[in-house]
Amino acid sequence: MRRALSAALTALLAAGAFAAAPPADSAPAAVADQPMSTFTPRAPVRLLDTRTGTGTGGSTSPVGPGGTLTLDLSGAVPATATAVVLNVTGVAPTAATFITVHPAGTGRPTASSLNLPAGDIRANQVTVALGADREVALYNFAGNVHIVADLAGHYATGAGARFTALPASRFLDTRDSGPLGPGGSRVVDLTNRVPRSATAVTFNLTATNATASTFVTAWPAGAARPTASNVNVPSGDTRPNLVTVAIGADRKVSLYNNAGSVDAVVDLTGFYTPDYGAAFLPMPPTRLLDTRNGAGGPVGTAGTIDVALPDGLPATTTGAVLNVTGVDATAGTYVTAWAAEYDQPDTSTLNLSAGQTAANAAVVAFGPVLGIQLYNHDGNVHIVADLAGVFAAAGDAPCTADCLYAWGENVNKALGTAQAVPSSATPTQVVGLSAVRAVDGGSGANGYALRADGTVWAWGDNESGQLGNGWTGTSTGGLGSGSAVPVPVVGLTGVTAIAGSDRGAYALRGDGTVWAWGSGWTGRLGTGSLDDVAEPRQVSALTNVVAIASGWGTGYALRGDGTVWAWGQNGTGALGNGSPEEYSPVPVQVSGLTGVTAIAGRDNGALALRGDGTVWAWGDNGAGQLGNGQPCPPEQSSCESRVPVAVSGLTGVRSIAGNINNGYAVRDDGTVWSWGGNFDGALGNGVDCDPTAQACESRVPAPVPGLADATAVAAFDYGGYALRADGSVFAWGSNTYDALGNAGVAEHSAVPVPVVGLSGASAVGGGGEAGYAIVSNPGG
Repeated sequence: MRRALSAALTALLAAGAFAAAPPADSAPAAVADQPMSTFTPRAPVRLLDTRTGTGTGGSTSPVGPGGTLTLDLSGAVPATATAVVLNVTGVAPTAATFITVHPAGTGRPTASSLNLPAGDIRANQVTVALGADREVALYNFAGNVHIVADLAGHYATGAGARFTALPASRFLDTRDSGPLGPGGSRVVDLTNRVPRSATAVTFNLTATNATASTFVTAWPAGAARPTASNVNVPSGDTRPNLVTVAIGADRKVSLYNNAGSVDAVVDLTGFYTPDYGAAFLPMPPTRLLDTRNGAGGPVGTAGTIDVALPDGLPATTTGAVLNVTGVDATAGTYVTAWAAEYDQPDTSTLNLSAGQTAANAAVVAFGPVLGIQLYNHDGNVHIVADLAGVFAAAGDAPCTADCLYAWGENVNKALGTAQAVPSSATPTQVVGLSAVRAVDGGSGANGYALRADGTVWAWGDNESGQLGNGWTGTSTGGLGSGSAVPVPVVGLTGVTAIAGSDRGAYALRGDGTVWAWGSGWTGRLGTGSLDDVAEPRQVSALTNVVAIASGWGTGYALRGDGTVWAWGQNGTGALGNGSPEEYSPVPVQVSGLTGVTAIAGRDNGALALRGDGTVWAWGDNGAGQLGNGQPCPPEQSSCESRVPVAVSGLTGVRSIAGNINNGYAVRDDGTVWSWGGNFDGALGNGVDCDPTAQACESRVPAPVPGLADATAVAAFDYGGYALRADGSVFAWGSNTYDALGNAGVAEHSAVPVPVVGLSGASAVGGGGEAGYAIVSNPGG
């Protein structure tokens, strides 16, 4: 049975603490007026404490009913500051109340920052835009209350750190390892979860099972513990608070418990780095949801509700900062916020006792859709959500020379454009990259670029450390934990070639050595180990390498003497050395190949181009990928060649590529040839076959019509790309995820069609169901 509203809560409602949202067209204007800002973290600094007179000119008076206190931050943040991150604590109010924090000099918004019953002590992290004089206002609704504010950092235009929003993932739970005792501390080691360049992290800190009223403080490990608190929890209760805290030089954060014993639960939601990420657009508190005002009533047990974001947000929005308030819970419960279109994660945002009204800030990382879902675990609860700002990959000058463009599938952020879309048919610049010399996609979850300065950049998923940036993410509710914008692969210089693979990549340095990172399954790193690595490691015993390539789980290297070497998985003979072994964690020589000038990987095998213009293939042949005319009788349990065989009838070849079911080649006369499976028109030969009525394949090379001036060829999972002499790119095959870059094509095309809006390309690449092209002069 639903609990009756208390008199104090009824007064809050009547006062408009949770009134209806402002007109829908007000939020976009607010966003447009705000500058892109970067973050500077601080060890927690106490700026306001009305109990001691700190920040009040010495006055120790609490803030009275309907009173507003103005906090001047001009001495704490620079003139370029646009917003601050404060931990705001309300102490022992004499009546149930709420506190609203907003830019000074502006009208008080229809929003609350912190909700308190009489006599309580509670904290909430508040991200708030600054007023014109670098001031913020703190309003108290009812009774008298002491207010404490600790500065965690500020946003400003100019130099600073940018944010990588992550789907919330559990990093620490002391219920598994033992609680923090009285006066006890615990070091949280984030070494493998954030990069070396990280300056601060954001996480949801939940204190539970407290045996005495206490507080928990988070601060940079190695520094003196500050006079500040992050979570205040009474005995027997469970309370969360979002924490933004600078990290120590060794990527560690300390947690301290004041009294009794308490369990701490840490859910990581993002980190700040100076070298990449998204900038912040602060907003005046903007109401997105109030279930008591025509939004479907309270959310019931195990119920979910969608929260729509306002129109006008940047297309490159990667995350949002919210204040989530649960009102009058009828049972002890928790509320979880996460990105729309994904499964609910195993984390919580807000914990509520029966009858309680409380708030907690949240950071939500977006996937391919700009939307938020909220879940209530038990009982009925009204939910209010207020938007404080968004993170977006914008503000940098666009690239003007040797720029990288991407199109196709984007579910795993594989485009690197930071667009919140599941796919894009329009080639769009990859964020922040210029002077690009080569590009290659992974298995659909990543992209990789080589720049003229010899550095390598990566974007997309990072569950196996495939970004090579020194940290590993997690997959939460199907939402990959990586980067929507390019990040530097650490420790690599002087690189001359790259190759993306399944959950990782390879790089060739000018000294002839090969380096690998990401997943170590079936030995694909070539280091002798099966462990994943988040930073590049040298492939064993390979020198004098002049070219590299990658298959699904196999790496390939061409040495200066014309021999080919392979390592990794060998399930269908992908190593090409005749071995029946499942895999090799170190390089082995591909049998019988000499005089090779180029190599290309495919899903379960590879291709080699010899100096005489012939092409050789090995590995899986289930759809005719070997191109040698060899049939695959139905009675055979497998169809493969574990040593190289000649692709039939091909001479004068200068460029090769392969995918799951196909091989492609460009001859010296500019014609393109294809062989293998023809599902969704992957041969590009104009034949639109019905797999239920006929064999959809060609086991020998066939010409791709309409292409007589191709200079290079590339492949994605179910089709191909051809770069023409005039700088245009043509594509064929599946278009389920816009991999053809042509919105005029429905599901697929059996003939080449132009990638629309792309000209002046100098190189082309593919991976998964995405395409990439380097454009030398976009404006020309």
